Amino acid sequence: MAAGGIGSQLSQPPVALINTANAFTKKYFAPTLADSIFRPSPPWWRMVRMGQEIKGGGAIVWPVVSTEETTGGAYYGAQLLDTSASDSAQPAELQWKFYYESIVIPYTDYLLNSGVGEAVPLIRAKEEIAMGSLLQKLSRAVYAVSPNNTSDDLDSLPSALAASGTYAGITISSPWICGGAGAGGPSSGGAVSLANMMADYGSATFGNEEPDTITTTNGGWNAFWTLMQSNQRFIYDEETTRAGFKTHLMFNNAVVLRDQFVPSGEMYMLTTKYCAPVFNPADYFTVEPFVRPTNQRVIVSQIFLMMNLRLLTLRQHNRRTGITNA
Repeated sequence: MAAGGIGSQLSQPPVALINTANAFTKKYFAPTLADSIFRPSPPWWRMVRMGQEIKGGGAIVWPVVSTEETTGGAYYGAQLLDTSASDSAQPAELQWKFYYESIVIPYTDYLLNSGVGEAVPLIRAKEEIAMGSLLQKLSRAVYAVSPNNTSDDLDSLPSALAASGTYAGITISSPWICGGAGAGGPSSGGAVSLANMMADYGSATFGNEEPDTITTTNGGWNAFWTLMQSNQRFIYDEETTRAGFKTHLMFNNAVVLRDQFVPSGEMYMLTTKYCAPVFNPADYFTVEPFVRPTNQRVIVSQIFLMMNLRLLTLRQHNRRTGITNA
């Protein structure tokens, strides 16, 4: 490029009279915004595809059956029956989490973008970029990826699918633990292999409830693709393909997706029936009106969101860490 530049200036070649052309000729501006920032982590779509759950209240609370009732079994004749009380349920509770994204526009920029200078409406463009930026933050927070891994962020999958600690105010232990249908607890180590995936899948299966979504890193997805490629049996989930996520495979009844936000060396198996974000209607992607501070000539707005990620049960999910080829 001998002259001109990116933006409103023309380039030489193809223009010969570069200064004259820059004075009289406009570039063509496509009135669209395109970037992968507007396609967040695929599990967000998988978790809300049946509709968003909206609820209010001071916290997110739901009952959990923590133990099996022991007052039952085989008997005959006049044997005494066990009628002792069993305290087998307890409440799980998550606190609301709050997110925001600022939209800041210098007022002089707004004036320059008015009238014939408006190739793309500046306010609309900044609002779309802000919404995409907020989705990026939420996509990192799901996996507790820095910088969205603080105590102010939502309760992440790693915090719920852990080997110990607490989730929703309940100590993580059998059966309130991922993979609770098997040995219980996340797996660690090894390579992406059909044997390891089958072991993790089986321990997250309870009755006819099986994981339906598997997410891993790009390296993990490539390793799984290599395992499938030799068999040449590619099965696609039409629902996921229609949503725009064409790069996926199937493992048993689960869609396998690559996700750039998954921490290195990890794989997650989710039963999305029991895993979904909960939104508060008081702050559901609320866009505040633009205001001007007294000491700056800028206009400022914010997008606000009040929500958290809730796992109704833990045993129907699984997690493997320390994978050597993911």
